[in-house]
Amino acid sequence: MGDLSGKVAFVTGAGSGIGQGIAERLARDGADICIADFDEEGAERTVDLVGQLGRRAVAVKTNVAVSVQLEAAVEACHQQLGRLDIAVANAGIGRGAPLLEMTTKDWQDQLDVNLTGVFLTAQACARKMVELDNGGRLVCISSLAAESTGAGIWSYSATKAGVRIMVRGWAQELGAHGITVNAIGPGVIDTPLAAGLAGEEGGTIRGNLESRTPARRAGRPADIGGLVSFMAGPDGEFMSGSYVIMDGGLRDAGSPANAGKADDATTAELMKIMQSGQSRRERHQALLDDRDE
Repeated sequence: MGDLSGKVAFVTGAGSGIGQGIAERLARDGADICIADFDEEGAERTVDLVGQLGRRAVAVKTNVAVSVQLEAAVEACHQQLGRLDIAVANAGIGRGAPLLEMTTKDWQDQLDVNLTGVFLTAQACARKMVELDNGGRLVCISSLAAESTGAGIWSYSATKAGVRIMVRGWAQELGAHGITVNAIGPGVIDTPLAAGLAGEEGGTIRGNLESRTPARRAGRPADIGGLVSFMAGPDGEFMSGSYVIMDGGLRDAGSPANAGKADDATTAELMKIMQSGQSRRERHQALLDDRDE
């Protein structure tokens, strides 16, 4: 475990999934947490989780696609928790579709959250860190999809590849201020966003994933949280401009032998996941579309 005692971390999209796992790990390692998420219910659950670990936490409703909301959230973090040492640009969405079917809105929403949202988070947090003159750590969540892509996921890959390259430039600019900047490329992590890839515990999709992955399991949010803690802690001081894949070895595992040939069990599981995910997407879409400044 890293020692983050006395530090304050600002984490976007920490109301669920990878973001919640990051918030939990940073809290376990001693940091107080500001949860910036447009899902207020999810953010409050993370506040409770951090509180159970004995750390302070605040939740600020934030749409990362809106600059004034992010700026206000960063200021609230500083005012309520007293510092800003660590920033994690994690919030992201997926809107996959073939080129001939992709809507302009779905394309733009992904750009707004996955690329512009990371830029705005980095900018607002870096400005505050420079103002406070205590240095800082900035970690951006990219994806294994930044390495390769395929039919229906190319738009998501484009946004995540953009994150990967922005980090390298920011590391050059912010080093003089004592701020390190790094990116993580998660593989298939067991979260609501990646449900169609990770499947359900004991299901056909999960079994296929586990058999292909050298680590023989799906990723967990806690895995990413541990790497973020390293980057944010004392042992990560000399690391900047890096992009680290954390995928259990999946990148080099190749395509599944049955690619494009879903059996009845897999099809049924996918339909169940899609039905469950649709209500979540509709609820989150309404929150994303609320862009009042």
